[in-house]
Amino acid sequence: MKISAVGLLTILGLVAIVQQGWAQEVRNTSLNAEQQLLDQLATERSVFQRAAAPTSLLNMTQLTQQGAGNAAHIVQVGSSNVTLVSQVGVDNVVNSTISGQHTRSEIVQQGARNVVDQQLTVDGRRYAVLQQGLDNQLKQVESGAQAPPGYQVQMVGNGMKISIQQGQAAYRP
Repeated sequence: MKISAVGLLTILGLVAIVQQGWAQEVRNTSLNAEQQLLDQLATERSVFQRAAAPTSLLNMTQLTQQGAGNAAHIVQVGSSNVTLVSQVGVDNVVNSTISGQHTRSEIVQQGARNVVDQQLTVDGRRYAVLQQGLDNQLKQVESGAQAPPGYQVQMVGNGMKISIQQGQAAYRP
């Protein structure tokens, strides 16, 4: 019986994949069910996270990424804050920091090289940001009780730059 080189390489490749999957399965049995779910979702480039605040009210983050080179850095301090990020495209970036309570931020990026830099130190506000196109940049800094109840920003096109600063917050790069 003759086995071709391609057939042999195919069989060896399948054996390596099966062994790798078995090794991951053995490693994951020591993790709790929540961590296993996060690991599974992370491989799908979509993360849904809940973190308990000291008051036992939950902050929530949902991140969905499709494409290459997308990045998100999300920090929530306080309670009952919600951040939803959807990135579809290439090299989109979100930096979001929410300090306060009951604030919701929804960010959608479709395109390439779009950037949202968001620092919100407010309570009970709602923000929606849509960036569609290429090379759009939004810097958003909100602070204090005098900030409006929230707003929506839509950037549809290429090369737009918007900076919104209200309240007493100081921008920190």
